[in-house]
Amino acid sequence: MTQKVYIAMYDHKHGTDMSAHTTYDGAFKANVAIARESLPDWCDWVGGASDTAEYDNFTDEELLECWGEITGYTEFFKVEDLELHKETKEIGEVCSESR
Repeated sequence: MTQKVYIAMYDHKHGTDMSAHTTYDGAFKANVAIARESLPDWCDWVGGASDTAEYDNFTDEELLECWGEITGYTEFFKVEDLELHKETKEIGEVCSESR
């Protein structure tokens, strides 16, 4: 049975923040939490006031879809799924196999 891990990624001017989750929903919600938390800062920067009313009726999906526009295309969110490989070997075994 193949298992997956979902990586929530938040690209911004200082780099990329990542967190691993067992479900897509968990990774998506982690990104939404970051966006909702930082939205007032972007509204300050763009409009001069912490008025987030324009975005109050946005669904989580809509907010993340337009995040590039809100941030002047300087920040982005995505979720990637990766297969989780459960293989255990001693470090010495790996080195001896490659010889």
